[in-house]
Amino acid sequence: MAENEGYDETASASVPSATTNGSFSGTAGFFASPRESGQRASEARPARIVIADDYEPVRKELRNAFHGAGWLVCGEAANGQEAIEKAVELKPDVVILDISMPVMGGFEAAPQILQRVPGVKIVVFTMHESQQIRNEMLGLGVHGLAVKSAPLSDLLNEIRSVLAA
Repeated sequence: MAENEGYDETASASVPSATTNGSFSGTAGFFASPRESGQRASEARPARIVIADDYEPVRKELRNAFHGAGWLVCGEAANGQEAIEKAVELKPDVVILDISMPVMGGFEAAPQILQRVPGVKIVVFTMHESQQIRNEMLGLGVHGLAVKSAPLSDLLNEIRSVLAA
């Protein structure tokens, strides 16, 4: 995906609305500009999030849900290498990281992101439900984990918990 493709920083976005299955509909329509280095999340501004998932429809659904939660999606990545690059460049508050992606997966990307972007929080969003994978990811230093088969509200609550910590 080309940088900022499909985004307009000046456009006003529609507010997503909850559907009966717990997912969200609507459009995000913007990329947040990179914040000044050294700033962290605060009450005064929305959390800034990078989404790393190789499946574009998942990224789109997450963009919409995060917009509805009042958060800004400042970048997206389709593999772990792109996730590292976006995290270093944009210094988000949270990186949503899939485990199974081409080029580089979440197991390899998570430690590099944590090392290169001090203070960033990582929430793994994966189809893998095993306790062993959960323990391994938490052992790498990630801050939270949600499974894709669970309601989207589980991921949103996990992000809220990580941001509040």
